Amino acid sequence: MNGAKHRFALGMTCFFMICLTVVYPFLLYTPNAFVTRWREWYIETAMGTMTHQWLAKWFIPSDIINEVMLKRYLMSQKQEGAESAWEDDGGTGVTASTPRERFYQTFSELDRDSFESFLKQNPEYIANGYENIRFDLIDDPAKTKYDTGIVTKQGDTVLAVNAEYGILIAEVHGEDSLGMEYAGKIALCKQPERVIVGTCDDLFGYGSFVSDMARRYDAILGINASGFSDDEGNGTGGLPFGFLKSEGELLQGPVADGWKIIGFDEDDHLQVGAFSDTSNLRDGVEFHPALIINGENMVAGTGLNEQQPRTAIGQAKDKTVIMLVVDGRQMHSFGVSIERCGEIMESYGAYQASMLDGGSSSVMVYDGREITSPTTLSQNPEGRYLPDAFLIR
Repeated sequence: MNGAKHRFALGMTCFFMICLTVVYPFLLYTPNAFVTRWREWYIETAMGTMTHQWLAKWFIPSDIINEVMLKRYLMSQKQEGAESAWEDDGGTGVTASTPRERFYQTFSELDRDSFESFLKQNPEYIANGYENIRFDLIDDPAKTKYDTGIVTKQGDTVLAVNAEYGILIAEVHGEDSLGMEYAGKIALCKQPERVIVGTCDDLFGYGSFVSDMARRYDAILGINASGFSDDEGNGTGGLPFGFLKSEGELLQGPVADGWKIIGFDEDDHLQVGAFSDTSNLRDGVEFHPALIINGENMVAGTGLNEQQPRTAIGQAKDKTVIMLVVDGRQMHSFGVSIERCGEIMESYGAYQASMLDGGSSSVMVYDGREITSPTTLSQNPEGRYLPDAFLIR
């Protein structure tokens, strides 16, 4: 019996030594494209978090980490000095003469044939006219690959429409650069004047769930916004990081250092940039990186392929506000890369767009409940305590 144990121990020791002397160096230094992509993904994912960078630093030489992280530096260099400059609204507003045509002109992203077919099968939603259409087919936040029969022109399944508030919500899902699936929700808001930055009840003290902030401001939809100070992982979520302005009141100044102010001005235009003068902004936060500025995709070709939970906000030339939240670190959704976020925003016509805080903070709330699935250590379906949120009310 002891002999068998000794042989097992010897075998395990040999296996460990082979891994240490052959497999480990191979994974670190091979130029093989497949292994390189996974190695870079691992480094980017670990270094992209605040509390798990040790997963890279303990096992991977600093020169390899620095080579991979150089991509982030180059992206930041490309974004330096870039800021929004609106030329026009890209249209003359809704001019159609009938409620039906006005509805389709407003929700121009809808595939009309699929929606008309849906209404024939569900006439109750049209009983009060097109101007009062309201339905919500969103199920469990982690459910994916819906089949409602309605799609956008971009090919995404439509899950909810609220004509009164000018809101359309669709599911986004697909495979990112490493072939792993992502899933989330995209909300299109046709009334940008309704979008504000709301704050937690105990700002600079203790944070709130986005759902609580939505209730506080009587908002129908909300997404997380800025990051927050979280020293040694002990932050309470109430201390926002960077610029914060809510309904015209400046609550905190910017940190700059490559970060972008993301906010709406008095003309309801989304502005993205490191602005020295923020007096014209009514609501805003600060984060990075920018995704699209003045129609130019600022993250295309960066090679950043880490898949994480993500939140982003953008605006098209017709003033449609685009809110995107993608789940991550879960079986139904591994997460999405920054590059893919830029591509999604671009597909919906974003003229300006930026990332917001992601990771465990990412969440979208609609009509009183979470419609995405936050990933937290406590597996709390409401997400994390946060300082602020972009809200539609």
